[in-house]
Amino acid sequence: MPTPEDAPEVLGALRFGWYVAEVRGRNRPGGPQPPGDQLPNRQDHVLPLSDERTATELRIEAQVVLQMLAENLGIAPVTVDNPQQGQAAIIDQRAHALAAAAPQTPSAATAWDALATSIYDLDAHTQDTLAAQSEMQAAAYQLGRGLAEVYWALDPGAACDPLTPDCWEFLLGAHRCQELTRLVGRLSAYFNPYCPPAVAGTVSLWQSVAGDANWRKNAQDHLYQQLRRWYELLILGQDPSTLIKPYQVVKNWQTSLRAVRALWIQLVTAGVSLGLVTALITLSANGSGSALLKALFGVLGAVGLSAATVQARLKNTAQGLLTRLRQDAYTDLVAAAIAEAPDKPGARRPGKVVTEEVRKRTLTTVANATVP
Repeated sequence: MPTPEDAPEVLGALRFGWYVAEVRGRNRPGGPQPPGDQLPNRQDHVLPLSDERTATELRIEAQVVLQMLAENLGIAPVTVDNPQQGQAAIIDQRAHALAAAAPQTPSAATAWDALATSIYDLDAHTQDTLAAQSEMQAAAYQLGRGLAEVYWALDPGAACDPLTPDCWEFLLGAHRCQELTRLVGRLSAYFNPYCPPAVAGTVSLWQSVAGDANWRKNAQDHLYQQLRRWYELLILGQDPSTLIKPYQVVKNWQTSLRAVRALWIQLVTAGVSLGLVTALITLSANGSGSALLKALFGVLGAVGLSAATVQARLKNTAQGLLTRLRQDAYTDLVAAAIAEAPDKPGARRPGKVVTEEVRKRTLTTVANATVP
């Protein structure tokens, strides 16, 4: 399918939503600290890679990206207090003020409240503006923010009874996961065909992880790696088929078998049709003088069907089925390749459990998502 004309704007909204969640998470007191490698030293101003930058450098980077994305999308609401400045710039200023405040002091609490209010206002303005401007951009913004929030808004130690906005079972609960699945299905035209079902399958997998208190223990670093996978596929546009190792389809023959089982009705119908067409062509070539066959040819000729036409239609149907089988098998493999969930405690073959869990969900998750 051709890429929609508004793809740059939609993907820009997706990335903007992602960075709204990331900026809030990187500034939140007691927020997550992503794993990364630090340089041995900073002598002579050596240049770090992205994951070698300090937490402060990465926080500032996220704020700069947020401002530029806001300008590109035209999402730069001004404030009453300072009509000359956009909300994203105010967020950057208040983030620097929070970083300068002594931790766990009244001034830090006041600075965080001001920053959180600014981010909330920006989010509200963005949702209102994009909903009026483009349904696809509005959906992309919510998808980006929702996926990023499963890590950046999470407090692993937060109680889930009752639910709180920063606990496992809210951020990866049934309602949120269903909504994220619905959004990625709605935006499927903007991504590689293998991406939406694979992302939806891994979201569903993490719903299972979040719902199991033992499984989600020490899973936060795995969740960050999952977040990076989603970012690479949806925002950076990585081809997911590159994640499949050579001969993986042959090695994991069960994936093709599952796809065949899912399409067995269509395959049987195609086989019966092939048999009938073959018999019809054979009888025609042998010049059978059967009155019934002559009558059948007469009817087919009257409706404009010929052996060549039937062959062409059968060929197109077979090609369509083969394409569908390949897509289902590769989607299964891609979902298993991008799954970053930890091993399930107590399982006899923990790695196998994760693979089977994500494969079990992938092929049906997007198909069952409804668009209101």
